[in-house]
Amino acid sequence: MKKSVLLLCAGIFLTSLSSCKKAGCTDLKADNYSSKAKTNDGSCLYSEKLIIWQDLDAAQSWNGVASVLKIYVDGTYLGSFAASEYFTSTPDCSSSGNLNKIIDFGTATTKVVNIRVVDETDYEWYNNNVTMNAGMCFTYQIL
Repeated sequence: MKKSVLLLCAGIFLTSLSSCKKAGCTDLKADNYSSKAKTNDGSCLYSEKLIIWQDLDAAQSWNGVASVLKIYVDGTYLGSFAASEYFTSTPDCSSSGNLNKIIDFGTATTKVVNIRVVDETDYEWYNNNVTMNAGMCFTYQIL
């Protein structure tokens, strides 16, 4: 009889443990989404891909003006490419574009990013702030 009561109590205890709501990140757009989490505990972390590119018209506009474009994102040098390089259409999210970078949002679902474009003489052609959203890669076209 004691064994039956003990087994019954153990079963109830184990059942109550498995039915506890597990805390974690429940946002599908987050990098650390957990399908096991039942309640969002605010731990979600986000990042998204920034793709920088230009089309033929933009590439042709640099002829005789600039030969290299250097890109800075939030003040950090990302890389450079020949001003004559271009894409025939907007790159999709799986593409690399002329340059690309994964932007860390931390726990925010949006982030304002500064993009700066200079030529080989460090003359600044563009200095723009853009807003990126979690769950959507962002393509920045140099015009």
